[in-house]
Amino acid sequence: MNLPAMLKEKATTIGSKPAIIYQDRAITYSELEARVNRFARALAELGVKHDDKVAIMLNNCPEFVVAYFACAWLGAVAVPVNIFYKERELEYLLRDSDAVTLITNPLFAEFYTKIQNKPTQFKWLIVNGKYNEGLEFSKLEEKASSKPLEPLGDESSIAEILYTSGTTGEPKGTMLTQGNLLFHANAIIQVLEMDDNDRALLVVPMFHGFGITVMLCAFATGSTFVLLDPFNPAEVFEAIQKHKVTFLPMVVAMYFMLLMHPDRSKYDLSSLRIGISGASAMPAQLMKDCSEAFKIKILEAWGLTECSASATMQRMTMPYKEGSVGLAHPGVKVGVMDDQGNLLGPRQVGELVIQGPLVMKGYYKKPKETGEALHDGWLHSGDMGYYDEEGYFFMVDRKKELINVGGEKVFPREVEELLYKHPAVADAVLLPKQDARLGEIPVAIIVPKPGASTTEKEMVDYLSRQVARFKLPRKVIFLDTVPRSPIGKILKKELVKMLAAGEIG
Repeated sequence: MNLPAMLKEKATTIGSKPAIIYQDRAITYSELEARVNRFARALAELGVKHDDKVAIMLNNCPEFVVAYFACAWLGAVAVPVNIFYKERELEYLLRDSDAVTLITNPLFAEFYTKIQNKPTQFKWLIVNGKYNEGLEFSKLEEKASSKPLEPLGDESSIAEILYTSGTTGEPKGTMLTQGNLLFHANAIIQVLEMDDNDRALLVVPMFHGFGITVMLCAFATGSTFVLLDPFNPAEVFEAIQKHKVTFLPMVVAMYFMLLMHPDRSKYDLSSLRIGISGASAMPAQLMKDCSEAFKIKILEAWGLTECSASATMQRMTMPYKEGSVGLAHPGVKVGVMDDQGNLLGPRQVGELVIQGPLVMKGYYKKPKETGEALHDGWLHSGDMGYYDEEGYFFMVDRKKELINVGGEKVFPREVEELLYKHPAVADAVLLPKQDARLGEIPVAIIVPKPGASTTEKEMVDYLSRQVARFKLPRKVIFLDTVPRSPIGKILKKELVKMLAAGEIG
């Protein structure tokens, strides 16, 4: 089974059933398959070929789904783009991925037009709406032939390249095949006991692995998902009530905002049966409060982009263990390994490693980094943890320095390097600080150059022109000096402890 075959099967067997509900309009499986086929033809007529890279920078909307599956139809590769990226980040992604086209909306198209040196391989700008440049999505779709197009992609075809922060600070393109993604979706379906009667709410971003997983789980079961954008607590409650949503996958910050909403008791949420918290760890008290408030079981998952989004999850019918991220998915091996490559036993802390059909093919154009992540037959997560005698896994700490802001990953070095370019900055450190709503927030520590003067506002304004909003420090702390090791290395762990203890800031 591959992505086009899955969609064709549903269009044939349950064609009149809604696949997507968007802005109160239902799009059936037959309509969706026809749109995908037509847009795939439009891309092919432009010149998009098998293995070409197609960047998709769209909010949650049906056109994202159409474009994504059209790529799979052609055996082309979808490259979802974080919609919070600025032109510098977009330029890097387009160049690194070798994207031949960008599918976006008028707002984000402006970022593309500001790029001074366009990547040489880039050919087409496709805009979902009216814009003074490029090709219009709807017109391409309308003009294309409706004659059925035989899918060219298969299970081994790379379906997507998802960009994730790496050890160098530059994002790395994670290559996931159609087989990877379908195996992962079917594992989730089995764990959640999903069927065609479920109705998911898709409000997490579709440019994330989490959002793509929700979409594929719905399609694989032949169920319906309700598509929302942007996240608004009242609209989420209204959608649950109106469309009888059963499945609520969200990030921690979203659950927090629903719980805090003053009018939540006014809505009928009785259709809900299960929730999933993904992208970052959910505090135990928040999980308890949300489970009681919404009368559902909320399951937590753990994983990373490199394993199609997740490798473990709590179970519907098994006891909940506080702090645990659950058991390995069916058909997946998760182990704990020491620095010498030895697998460890229960309750021994080491690096969490993964084996199975959901593991990525590798990083695009990065053989060295691929070899570092995939070796000894395992995917090395960079996360530290252990498992107990019953196979439940527990996260202990992150080996990497990523800051997890409500599910958005921030690599400190990227922001630090930009700060170092500011003429007033001598030393710069970006640290995580615990936050009740987002899990973690970035805090910048800056040592000004002798005689230099700057302010928190100046630093944030300077960064805001170059990085996405979620990467911006929520606070800037100015110090005369920072602790260093004997060889001059800044001791980040000491600063994190000082920040947490309130000794600085």
